[in-house]
Amino acid sequence: MIHLNLINAAERLVEAENVAPVHVTSVADLQKKSRKKALTVALAALFVVVAFSCFLSVAGVPAPLQGLLPAQYLSLIGAEDPSRSALMMGEGQRTSAGGSLEAQAAAAEAIKRERDAVTVKQVVGEINPQVLFNNKRTDYNSFLPLEKISFQKAALGQFVAFLNTTTPDDVGFSDCVFQAPNYFYLRGVAAKSESQKAFLDRIRAVSTDFRTPPLPENAPATDITAFGKYNVNNVNLAAVSSFVTSAEVAGEVKALKTLAATSKVQLAGLDKPVVEDFGVYKRYTYKVTSSSDFSDLQAFLVAFSASPVRMGIQNIELKQAKRDMFSTTRFEMFVVK
Repeated sequence: MIHLNLINAAERLVEAENVAPVHVTSVADLQKKSRKKALTVALAALFVVVAFSCFLSVAGVPAPLQGLLPAQYLSLIGAEDPSRSALMMGEGQRTSAGGSLEAQAAAAEAIKRERDAVTVKQVVGEINPQVLFNNKRTDYNSFLPLEKISFQKAALGQFVAFLNTTTPDDVGFSDCVFQAPNYFYLRGVAAKSESQKAFLDRIRAVSTDFRTPPLPENAPATDITAFGKYNVNNVNLAAVSSFVTSAEVAGEVKALKTLAATSKVQLAGLDKPVVEDFGVYKRYTYKVTSSSDFSDLQAFLVAFSASPVRMGIQNIELKQAKRDMFSTTRFEMFVVK
């Protein structure tokens, strides 16, 4: 009996040793996992809210949700609810900024009354009167279209008159270029060094940015090469006061041809204008050539500058051909319907 009890006790001891140990769960670990899960859920919810808000701010409130979302929330995210835009408040219709249209209208009316009540003396006392009338345009680029035409005619007329009266008899030109508003280039030769010096001194006195580039090695000592900006004075910018209408174009061209014929100058190219549309008006540009001699062309240009013909000259270029002077002139005219 004692032997059996010992055997049973030994068997129970072996079974106890073979039982797997019990796993003990930590309370701190459970709490940590719970917090992580809650944070993940919160971030997911926040992402959904942000994405939904972005969708509303871009696409607006969809029809099924109109009138259900709080106005403060929609204002915060910058979304609009069409069902709320037509609501009328007790003090009047609201604008998107929250103010009433009636209040804004009343404020505008009050400002108008205050402005009407300001006297001329108060205005003069606060504003320099010269500022109101200081609209003088002294730069060619700031001129109005017809003012540019007036300036072109006066500038070329003055320059040609200067050449005609101050150029010595023994000075001849192979190139003469004048471009609006007052740029010139001259190349020629004088028979005597005294004539060369006299001409350069005269044109230098009436020019700005005047330059005489170095002469080539094979150039004669009396060579004349000069360029700069001619000083144009006392221009009546209102000389050409009206645009040319489409029906008057042919008449202006005919007047120019008649003026040229009077000075024994033949012009070719007045029948093929280049038309540019500027919306309000059109610019007709004529590239005109002539083989008339220098003296006749000078007389024509002086007469043209004093004529009522409503054309200007963008640029003119005179070159010495084999025997005669050959000129290319760009006339321009502004036309309205």
